[in-house]
Amino acid sequence: MKKLRAILVLSFLIIAFSVSLAVQNGDFVVSIVPPHKEGLFVEFTSIGYSFGNWEISTQPLFDIVGAFNLKIRYFPAESTVFSLETFLWDPFFINKAYLGETVDPSFQTYILLNMAHIHNNTILGPIIVRPYLQSALATIFLPGQSEYVSVLVARGFLSSGILLSKDFEVFVLLEGGMLINVWQSQTPPEDWQSVLEETRRQSQYVMARFGGIWYYDRYSGIEIGYRITLHGHESPLRLIQGYTFTDWIYNYFNAVFYANPDQRISIPFITTDYYLSFSTKF
Repeated sequence: MKKLRAILVLSFLIIAFSVSLAVQNGDFVVSIVPPHKEGLFVEFTSIGYSFGNWEISTQPLFDIVGAFNLKIRYFPAESTVFSLETFLWDPFFINKAYLGETVDPSFQTYILLNMAHIHNNTILGPIIVRPYLQSALATIFLPGQSEYVSVLVARGFLSSGILLSKDFEVFVLLEGGMLINVWQSQTPPEDWQSVLEETRRQSQYVMARFGGIWYYDRYSGIEIGYRITLHGHESPLRLIQGYTFTDWIYNYFNAVFYANPDQRISIPFITTDYYLSFSTKF
C-alpha cells in the first residue's frame, strides 16, 4: 500500500510539473479510430459496412484458422466509442477443413469470446484524460457432452497525457482488472462460493505505466515507457495486461517464464518492464 501511495504521489508531481511546461490548448491525437464514411469499406485486415455512427465489420483472415468473428462499433460522439466483438473458434477447424480429418463428436470443442469496451477522450485544458472499460466473457463448451464453463473478467485503465510539444506527449496510466464470475454446467461443490471469492481476490491486479509518445503523424506514434506491478504479482490476469502487440509478446514470455521459471528470456524493450511500442487506437 505504501508503494501504491508513493507511485500516486510521484505521478501527481510529474503531472503538476508537466502542466507548467505543457502546450496550452494542445492539439491532442485522439486514441480512437474514426468512423468510416457511410457505405462499404475495405481495410488491410477487415471488411465492413458503415451506417454513419454505427459500423459492422469482420476480419476474414481469422476465418482461415476457424476463428469466425464479428465487430459492432457505435460512436455516440467523436471522442467516444462503444465496441462489441465476438469470436467463435473451432480448435479442430484446420484439421477438419484442410487435412480432411474426422473429429469425434464427443470431443468437439468450441471457444466463444465476447468482448465489450467503451473508450473516451476528454480534453481538460492542457490535459487529455482517456478512460477505458472492458468486459470479456470466455466460454468453452463441448456440445457432444452438454458441458461448458464460462469466465467473466473486467479490466480497464485510466490515463492522462500532456503535450510538451506539438508532437510529443507524456502520460501516466493506471490499469487494473479482476475476475467477476464463473459459470459451469457441472454441479458446483458446497464450498463453491468461498472458492470463488478467494479466486476473485487472487485475480485482482493493478499496474502503472508512464512514459512518452512521439506522434509522427495524426494517426500513429511511437510509445516508450515503463510498467510497474503495484498489486497482484501472482494474479493470472497480469498475463493479459496491456492492449498493444508489444504487450501481448510481453505477456507470452511471462506466461512461458511462469510455467518454466528456469527459461527466463530477456529481450530489451520487448520482455522487459521498460518497453517500446506503437501507440494504440481503439
